[in-house]
Amino acid sequence: MKDRERFRKLMNFEKVDRLPLVEWASWWDKTINRWHSEGLPKNLKEEGEIRAFFNFDTWRQCWIKPRKASMPENHQNYKPLVTDIDSYNKIKKHLYPEIAFDKKLISEWAEVQKNDEMVVWITLEGFYWVPRTLLGMEEVNYMFYDNPELIHQINKDLLEFNLRALREFCQICKPDFMTFAEDMSYNHGPLISKATFEEFMLPYYKEIIPVVKENGTIPFIDTDGNPERLLPWFIDIGIDGFLPMERQAGTDVVKYREQYPKLKIIGAFDKTLMNKGENIVREEFERLLPIMKQGGYIVGVDHQTPPAVSLQEYEIYLKLLREYVAVAVS
Repeated sequence: MKDRERFRKLMNFEKVDRLPLVEWASWWDKTINRWHSEGLPKNLKEEGEIRAFFNFDTWRQCWIKPRKASMPENHQNYKPLVTDIDSYNKIKKHLYPEIAFDKKLISEWAEVQKNDEMVVWITLEGFYWVPRTLLGMEEVNYMFYDNPELIHQINKDLLEFNLRALREFCQICKPDFMTFAEDMSYNHGPLISKATFEEFMLPYYKEIIPVVKENGTIPFIDTDGNPERLLPWFIDIGIDGFLPMERQAGTDVVKYREQYPKLKIIGAFDKTLMNKGENIVREEFERLLPIMKQGGYIVGVDHQTPPAVSLQEYEIYLKLLREYVAVAVS
């Protein structure tokens, strides 16, 4: 079974020859630097090269960013770039690029995808992520109350950009799935209330989700932390899946699948156990095996593999991963 065929069937809860074998998140540079010192060939630096070295299924991700290269750095959302409508209008020259992605590269992906030999995944930045990035991690929470018009203006502009980029992408290549980058939860739940979600995010999701689905693309939400309370908010408006389902934040994907039998999931393997020895790694796979057997779930690390994991320990994880993606369908 080819990689794309396997992905599509699994996400439709159909029978497959094995589960997909993937490392969905890019590796930390510190992790790769460590592995280079432990035997990973030093000429392997690009994600695609490293994935091929480990014999993963062929996936490609295109992250479509609503900002140009000229955008000022804001130190991971801690330094506000926008404080009011005037400063937003001034910085808009750095936002919403006319050319949103490399069309030549995506055309090349489409040629491979049409033979079912590649899974194509796009990421769009969401309606909490972008206001937070522009306004600041703490400041955005005040702005929902102090300047709601500004939040709505940012999200109206973002919706226009995301729809344009999505439609242009789909003219060349229809993604198999996509993620809205949000990171709107932490270990105790959502970073905003349901009322805030419904006022500032829901109207824009209602506009774009139908366009995603009319192209046959499966929509996921990418949010770190514990998404349990968020699940029904998004499921009710047409979102089909979630990742990465971080175990340290208290997520329990076995329980979530009992509550939402058709919920699609990627990730959920506790990354903090990867260097604890083969028996512990096996126990984690056993914890996840019940939903691996149900379909609609791609097991993988619940975020990037940390640099505390040696190359030898990663190879132990991969050995067991290969075992369990087969066991799950036997």
